[in-house]
Amino acid sequence: MNHSLCNIVKTTNKEEIDMAISMLNESLDPIRTNVKFEMHERLEKYYVSVVDTNTDEVLKEIPPKKMLDMYAEMAEFMGILVDEKI
Repeated sequence: MNHSLCNIVKTTNKEEIDMAISMLNESLDPIRTNVKFEMHERLEKYYVSVVDTNTDEVLKEIPPKKMLDMYAEMAEFMGILVDEKI
């Protein structure tokens, strides 16, 4: 598969999006950037982490992972309420 990064990101195929994100992370490695794209497992959505390469400390997350965690908890809770009422 020889797709441009833009074409891959426009698709909705999860495997192609994962491949594009992997390529993006690899392309950022040589310039020693502190930006990393990560998948929030419960939501299956990507977020950006800015990491100090010397200490591996997370300096910033966009959107904040805690917010994604709270959203996942609320969505799960709402799903449970809906399931119980049916």
